[in-house]
Parts: sequence; C-alpha cells; structure tokens
Amino acid sequence: MCRWMAYKGQPIYLEDWILNSEHSLIEQSKSADMTQYEVNGDGFGVGWYGNKPEPGLFKSIRPAWNNSNLKSLAGHVSSPLFLAHVRAASGTPIQETNSHPFQYKNWLMVHNGLIHEFERVEKDLIEKIDAQYFRHIDGSTDSEILFYLLLSNGLQQDLHLAISKTILLIESIAQKHQIKQALRMTLGISDGQSLWAIRYSSNAHSATLFYSLEEDDHRHKLLIVSEPLDHCSRCWAPIEENSILHFDNNNEMNIIKIDLA
Repeated sequence: MCRWMAYKGQPIYLEDWILNSEHSLIEQSKSADMTQYEVNGDGFGVGWYGNKPEPGLFKSIRPAWNNSNLKSLAGHVSSPLFLAHVRAASGTPIQETNSHPFQYKNWLMVHNGLIHEFERVEKDLIEKIDAQYFRHIDGSTDSEILFYLLLSNGLQQDLHLAISKTILLIESIAQKHQIKQALRMTLGISDGQSLWAIRYSSNAHSATLFYSLEEDDHRHKLLIVSEPLDHCSRCWAPIEENSILHFDNNNEMNIIKIDLA
C-alpha cells in the first residue's frame, strides 16, 4: 500500500515534513513500518495551495528518495496546506498520470488502499461517472476512478454524503460480481480551504491513519499521516475505522462516523 501525508496550519516549507522529519515521507518511501509494502518507490506527488484557488502540483514516476527536483522544490515552496503521496503500484502501470494527488479544479485527493478486483468492476464503475468528468481522467488507477465517482456523487456540495453514496455504490457493484470485500481506503481530500481524512474498509481492517493536532501562537495546525513522522516528539492519535476527520477553514477539527444508513 502507499503512504501519504497532509498538513494544514501556518505556512511551512514542504521539506519540513516531507524530507526533514525523523520518519519523513521520504524515509517511508524506502522503509515503511506499518504496511506489508515496505518500499513505496513507484512514483510520488505533492499538491500545495498558495495564493491562487487551484493548487500547484508536481508528480514523477521516479522514487521520491532519488529525485533532486523534489528536494529543491520542497526546500523553496512554503504552503499552509499541502498533500503528498508515495506510491506502491497495485497492478496498474507506473506512469505520471497514475501518481497522486489527483486534481480537479481546486480539489485534491490522495488515496491509500484499493478497490478489490478492480479489473472485474472497472467498467461498471466508469459508467457511474458523470459525463462532464470523462475528459479529465488521465490515468488507469482505481484511485482516480474513486476520485471521479466522489465528484459525480456531489463531493463539491456535500463531502460526507458523497463518501456514503460512493461506498454504497462500490459495494453494491462488488456484490453483483460476488466480491466480498469491495473497498479499502484512507483518503486525504482538500478544496484549498478545508482538509478531510477518511478511513474506511468493507471488512473494518483499514490501513493505518493518524493525526496530530497542535497549537502554535494560539493557532491550530494539523498533520495527517499514514504512519507517524517521528517516534516521540508529537502526540499521534489513530483515526478510527469508518470515520471522517474534518479540519475546516477556521482550523477547527471534528470527527464523525460515516453514515451508511
């Protein structure tokens, strides 16, 4: 499985957590602790927000630990909100369009997990994507299809409802194909104002996901990670199964259960 992280708070340089922490995302791309896929060397990407509504985006198929362009960019770009991802491919090609984050206008999404037996359900899922999004699909991953299903189900209007509708859709199609465990995912999603983290799996055994919320100069800042970026200096709390964490434009956090009723 992949590794990802997201940050929202006072502007910091990307390198502070992508490169320079004890167990940084770069270190996790070489030696992850909490996954069977220790090496995540099938590409990387980072998306960051600045003074424009739409984010900047940098992707590559090279391993994150061996890319001088990433090191230079991360050392010079400062942002109050960014998402980064290192990839371990699960059956789809290693190509730039398959690297995360996926972007549509001001929205970004990173994903760790999979739609089980994607090759059997891909056609059915694509048929559920609204036609307005077809020309924006550049790659071949289940992750990107998941992103555009969320958009088709109203992500831009009501993220919580879009999550529930998309989960129910995927699981109903999987059931039709007699696939028992349809979905496993942790998601990081942002519209440039808020940050969401979602943890869900059909069998209640999602990949790990943690958050750390701290206050600095009376302002909250949030880190969300697949696994902790250090081993002692911060307080890392797990995000519970079947939950959505929301850190809003006022940097206030709440966590709610996913409603599949």
